[in-house]
Amino acid sequence: MKIAVDFREAVKPSRAGKGEYVYELIKAWLQVIDKDVELILLTGAGQKINLPKGRWRQKSFSRGWLWHKLVWLWLEFARPVDFYFATTSFIVPAFLRSTPVITTIFDFTVWRHLYSKTKVNLLEKILAGPAMRFSRHLIAISEFTKQEAVKLFKIAPSKIDVIYLGAGSQYRPFKLSEEQKRSLHRKYNLPSRFILYLGTLEPRKNILNIIRAFQQVKPEIKNTKLVLAGSWGWQANEIKQAIKTHEVIHIGYVEYSDKPAIYNLASVFVFPSYYEGFGLPPLEAMACGIPTIVSDAASLPEIVEDAAIVVAPNDAEGMARQIKEILSNTIFSRRLHAKGIERAKQFNWKDTAQQTQAVFKKQSW
Repeated sequence: MKIAVDFREAVKPSRAGKGEYVYELIKAWLQVIDKDVELILLTGAGQKINLPKGRWRQKSFSRGWLWHKLVWLWLEFARPVDFYFATTSFIVPAFLRSTPVITTIFDFTVWRHLYSKTKVNLLEKILAGPAMRFSRHLIAISEFTKQEAVKLFKIAPSKIDVIYLGAGSQYRPFKLSEEQKRSLHRKYNLPSRFILYLGTLEPRKNILNIIRAFQQVKPEIKNTKLVLAGSWGWQANEIKQAIKTHEVIHIGYVEYSDKPAIYNLASVFVFPSYYEGFGLPPLEAMACGIPTIVSDAASLPEIVEDAAIVVAPNDAEGMARQIKEILSNTIFSRRLHAKGIERAKQFNWKDTAQQTQAVFKKQSW
């Protein structure tokens, strides 16, 4: 069975959520792949794939809009594979008819008006319905996302399998040497003690309420700073101004290899997003044993259950209260540390890969 996979997001220099999903999934899949399965990883021209040798090969097409057209022509008329695995975009699945498609659905931020109105996002919004209807089967990354698809697009629940994401084995509690600490502090301009947010900096992520919560608790935790890690998203001007005004530290995008260490250096992790299809950073933070605070919105309560503190996204005062409690109450903090590690053990990429492969096997019968 030959499966063509949209691998573009996985080879970007600064991988975000979808890129992390595709990269970690395929890396794990290659470790459990059946002998009759071969993955053809589709990228843009000039993009390099960093994966161990295995049952995969790369096929490149032009970048940009032309990529979608060329991939569609290749799949529609050459029909070189048994399945197309749409991991990041609805564009090709909406028009493809001769090659069966299995599509991963992450969230519906565009439909919920929580995303930028670029041409690409508007097109994805228009094509989401046709893409899901014409796909042979769908994979949702949470039960919340599945129910969104059923509710918004009237997709039959039986057409959607929920397959959770994972936390890689590199996300675990560990002690850094003094030299490692000094190196990271220099590289990212980190303070000695800090509250951490990691993710894209945009309105949907509720950054302003994180800053408001920090301002409320700041006088009582004078030796602790707020660190925001991640690239700039859309409509970030207000966030940039708040960072300058309130002496918040923005360290930019954290390299893949540095993320586990950055989590382990943090005292608290905060992620009160308004809308997530899954929420990978809180899972990674919990896997590292970092006491975590999330919002009660969308998929986040489903993923963390009772292993993290859950607050209303607009309750900056409540968030501040919980930050203070974690920093001042050792017993409370240790309890969250232990619960987070245990909860995170239930999510791993090997399971994600095996369940994904099983979907393709079932749909090939």
